[in-house]
Amino acid sequence: MLVRLIIWLIVGFLIYTVFQAIKQRLLKPPSPPPEKTARGEEMARDPECGTYVPRSDALKAQAKGATYYFCSAACRDKYLEHS
Repeated sequence: MLVRLIIWLIVGFLIYTVFQAIKQRLLKPPSPPPEKTARGEEMARDPECGTYVPRSDALKAQAKGATYYFCSAACRDKYLEHS
């Protein structure tokens, strides 16, 4: 009888621990994107897909009097079609 109680307490504790870990991961706010790469380069956000890319690797385009940075030609072309 006492062994069953101890087993149920252990199982309950494990279920509680797993539930808390899942809850904490789901409710955790997303971490902000890096402002710079490990090499110290500034990051730019692609306005079409939201991906952050190093400015030196990004494709540039002018639209509406501003410079935009893109992760790929597909994102650039798609964005320029809409603007």
